[in-house]
Amino acid sequence: MPTDPTPGSFVFNPFVEGFDDDPAPVYRQLRESAPVYYWPLADAYLVSRYQDVLAVLKDPRLSRSYRDNARYQPLPDLPEYHEYRSATENGLFQVKPADHLRLRRLVNPGFAPKKIELLRAQIREITLAALAGLPALEIVDLAPMVDDIPLRVIGRLLAIPAAMEPGFLVFARARLLLINPGLTFDERDALIRGLAPGYRDIRALLAERRQRPGDDMLSALIHIEEEGGRLSEAELIGVVESIIIGGADTTVHTLRFMLLNLLRSPGQLERVRADPTLARAAMEETLRFDHFNKFGTPSFVLEDLSIGGVPIARGSTVIPMKGAGSRDPAVFERPDEFDIGRADLGEAHNFGLGPHSCLGAHLARLEAEVVVPTILEQLPGMTLAGPPEFTPHLFFRVMRSLPVRRGRDAAVAPVAP
Repeated sequence: MPTDPTPGSFVFNPFVEGFDDDPAPVYRQLRESAPVYYWPLADAYLVSRYQDVLAVLKDPRLSRSYRDNARYQPLPDLPEYHEYRSATENGLFQVKPADHLRLRRLVNPGFAPKKIELLRAQIREITLAALAGLPALEIVDLAPMVDDIPLRVIGRLLAIPAAMEPGFLVFARARLLLINPGLTFDERDALIRGLAPGYRDIRALLAERRQRPGDDMLSALIHIEEEGGRLSEAELIGVVESIIIGGADTTVHTLRFMLLNLLRSPGQLERVRADPTLARAAMEETLRFDHFNKFGTPSFVLEDLSIGGVPIARGSTVIPMKGAGSRDPAVFERPDEFDIGRADLGEAHNFGLGPHSCLGAHLARLEAEVVVPTILEQLPGMTLAGPPEFTPHLFFRVMRSLPVRRGRDAAVAPVAP
């Protein structure tokens, strides 16, 4: 039986009404009543104080690979699952630490700031196209408008041909749905089988880029593979999937919460409008103040250890609650205030630490710096037209609706030719 450090009077419940809109009161109670909390529903320890969260992120005795989970069960050995299993097992989220380090060293140069900066004009073009698709109504919904922006940006990063983009988006959306552990067997089975055309397209692109390389991420990875024989085709496809998983929905959620918090804080919004480079700080503060992830990325204990004075056995699951840790008053001044100019913002470590720091951090920051100011520029008079609405989700605070009133002086510019 796991050690249960939880006071009998406290019960963690992230499913109470209002949690998705504002989880901070529950996080505060968790930090104060049970900073290392055994949650039977997830059979996991929730870590909520800043210093303990930081310790979990840094500790090499904790693995991010689900294959190190004591309850891990591999997928059925079916021919139809082969490509999905291969891509998952060779992606950045499932490989062993030594292979993870090797893959990151190979992929990191493609995400260097100078490389990512080349996408700036394309991100603006994609954002303008999304805005142009809004209905000509006084009240419009910004939540679905941003849905495809990050995926289309990833498509440009990989230089997906325009003719293949619709199929790429279908594949990527299906792959993202597979992250949900609450899927039934039939739902998961249907999604996996539906990925086959996407895998065929990726293999065709790899073959084409081997013959005619370009200045894109896929070509760069293939060049590395052929130069040193260090990336297999399975790893190439696994890396593509990892880029989709790590850089699509996470950025969608973040953009929505950025817009919400700026609209709720007119003074902060005007600062970003006056100086669009502050959008990066707005993104960082949004992730600190109002993170979309209800919990955090699970880690799996490789050997007996102790966190916050609580002994935790090998095979256990530990979840660092970054949203709770980033509101810890022991570290952050005025932690419950949204302030894009705060001096302690760098302590939030929103994109992780060490070998598992976010590969696409520079891309996410660039998207924030382009997408949100472009929306503010094109809808200069917009204000909130009502509260956001959320779709129930096991892990994420999924904002399905963000209604805004355009304002009298708003105008959506046509997409540049």
